[in-house]
Amino acid sequence: MVTVEPAGQKGQSPDAAPAHSGTGSHLRHLAILLLVSLCVLLPGLSLLPLTDRDEALYVQASRQMMESHNWVDIRFQDNPRYKKPVGIYWLQGLTGLATGHGETSPLWVYRLPSLLGALLVGLFTYGIANRLSGPKAGLIAGLFAVTTVELALEARIAKTDAMLCATIVASQFALIHACLDPERKQVFWRNALFWLSLGLGILIKGPMAPLIIGLTGLGITLTERSFSLLRSLSPVRGMLAMAAVVLPWLIAIGVISGGDFFRESLGRDVLGKIATAQESHGAPPGTYLLVALGTFWPLSVFASLAFVFAWKNRREKAVQFLFYWAVPAWLVFELTATKLPNYVLPMMPALAVLSGVALTQGGLRRDTWWFRFTYFGMAAGGLILGIGLNVALYHLQGHVSFAGVALGLLVAAAGIVAWRLFLANRLMPGLAAMTVSAGLAYAMAYAVLLPQARDFWLSDRIAEAVASARTCTDPQMIVVGYAEPSIVFRLGTRTRLVDGPQAAALFSEADCAVAVVAEENSAAFQTDLARRGTPVSPTATAIGRNVNGMKLRTMQVFAKPQNAVASR
Repeated sequence: MVTVEPAGQKGQSPDAAPAHSGTGSHLRHLAILLLVSLCVLLPGLSLLPLTDRDEALYVQASRQMMESHNWVDIRFQDNPRYKKPVGIYWLQGLTGLATGHGETSPLWVYRLPSLLGALLVGLFTYGIANRLSGPKAGLIAGLFAVTTVELALEARIAKTDAMLCATIVASQFALIHACLDPERKQVFWRNALFWLSLGLGILIKGPMAPLIIGLTGLGITLTERSFSLLRSLSPVRGMLAMAAVVLPWLIAIGVISGGDFFRESLGRDVLGKIATAQESHGAPPGTYLLVALGTFWPLSVFASLAFVFAWKNRREKAVQFLFYWAVPAWLVFELTATKLPNYVLPMMPALAVLSGVALTQGGLRRDTWWFRFTYFGMAAGGLILGIGLNVALYHLQGHVSFAGVALGLLVAAAGIVAWRLFLANRLMPGLAAMTVSAGLAYAMAYAVLLPQARDFWLSDRIAEAVASARTCTDPQMIVVGYAEPSIVFRLGTRTRLVDGPQAAALFSEADCAVAVVAEENSAAFQTDLARRGTPVSPTATAIGRNVNGMKLRTMQVFAKPQNAVASR
């Protein structure tokens, strides 16, 4: 039986670096991982249009935070953002200030915290696997983490999930060092990292980080029938430090909102998602397991094989730690009514570490039909991404991207090469081909195909039409029949999302105005304007698909010249 042991010498502190890997080896592996991570995660960061609805809500709220200088009570236009805590808004706002753009920051600036979070996920995943089986396992696990479909997406959109995952993996990095310390000493750097990362995780997404980390610690504690792990974490001082991170804002927002924040975030958002399927995202138990085959690719190709390794080594403390990290929280999410693929992302690094350790310790049998069948998923994923995304573009747009097709063929070819190399037991060349296949797939998707799918981004088409029709520098923006939050970011915070009669009144009374009206509301809008003595015809048209339902929409743009007042 293969035994998982901490990567240190006998008699050496478990927190010391592995004896067989010096500082130079670590730096070399970390440099490789960081460089590959940037090549995989960076393409398309500034080219991918703003996505609805979550990303658009976050970036617009962060912009308003900088505009208003109110860093406590976060809002989207006049609506409070009480479903999530303040952490990601602060990170996006600080990034805007640090880059010098402030409230005028382009979209890519708001996405930098997500990119940083994804990079940290890869680095801390490396650290955990290195602690268990040396730098080679660390490099493999880190590559698995940063090449997964889900993390590659989250790295490019300005939401909470990549940075949340980073805070959880950082806490787990500290926790596994404590878990594998036979003396269970209280180590300052380790405990500071654990509690401060946990506090930041709470500020980013409330109870998600404590749930996953708490279930991990609880599983180890029950298995050992001892509280020594908890005591080694300096719980009193640690919780005070965590409280210093979390409580000031919680107290402030509780007072400002009159308790509405807690009712909205804990009552309606957290408990509501457990009990009912919110926003049409319901699915039966087992959904995450099926979805992860795609969202965790290419890691998912290896994870099923690594499970056999985990079962054979189930009594090893390291394997138990990874089990308690991944499985209990996964079951909790399977049993909740609302299901979204990003919910299980924080468990992905545990599978990456398990797979990296299994591969380096020779724990995967290569002489079975299941091995050959499973590894075909490497080629299948490359073919599906390389060809399928190009087919999707043709279906949506009616044209072919030659750059997309060329990249797609390379994605498919690299996936097939990786499959053949893995079957031939050529692990590191196979991982290199796997990384090339995944990296090219994401560059193709986010830097080529999605930006070219112009009909997919209706808010961008509206912004272009408005720019061609506006008659003054700062018109009153009015939108009727289209309420995606991306339109507010594209047209400005003062944009009014109203119904037809309100739009006609605002348009008539404004010094200078631009109204964007859904085609089905256009006749009533023009009739109402004529009744008010402000007859006007559309001067531009925007056509695109509403992100919800993918229905093709036509929006008409009406522009009122400055000082053109209604006749009395």
